[in-house]
Amino acid sequence: MQIINDTISFLKTLSFVDVVFFFAVLALMLLVIILIYFLRENNIGEDNNIIPNQNEQNKDINNQELLNLKAITEALENAKPSDIDLNKYEEEQEEKAIISYDELLKRKNDFAINYSEEENLDEDLTVKKVDLDHLVNQDVSLGQPKIKVTIISYEKEEAFLEALKNLQQTLN
Repeated sequence: MQIINDTISFLKTLSFVDVVFFFAVLALMLLVIILIYFLRENNIGEDNNIIPNQNEQNKDINNQELLNLKAITEALENAKPSDIDLNKYEEEQEEKAIISYDELLKRKNDFAINYSEEENLDEDLTVKKVDLDHLVNQDVSLGQPKIKVTIISYEKEEAFLEALKNLQQTLN
């Protein structure tokens, strides 16, 4: 009896908006459950071969699609690439394009990256380990004799910065 009295007192404290919201959420949950039920029933009907004529038609359609796909793949494999008509701008961009890392290194011959190890994983795949102690050796020429610049590693740079800070503190 106490539960009924508590429930009635709780319902009396609810406003009209609270009641509408409660029933809207309840209706939404009911619709979702019905939707899930219909979806599951439709999938079960197709899996259990309830409609044999439709399944036979589906098999015929699937066989036709597979034959079409085989014909398309054979046509694509046997197709010869055709020349593309490019305008002057497109030709210029095609010549300037850098597609691979090797092309980049060939174009930019003013620097070299030192590698410590090379590993061939596949015929076409080579993995190179960069030497972090001597990261980049760069030859810079500005109309003068070439200057050799060496970039130091992050750890050495941090140690140098810390030494400068210590020197500044001792001077102050």
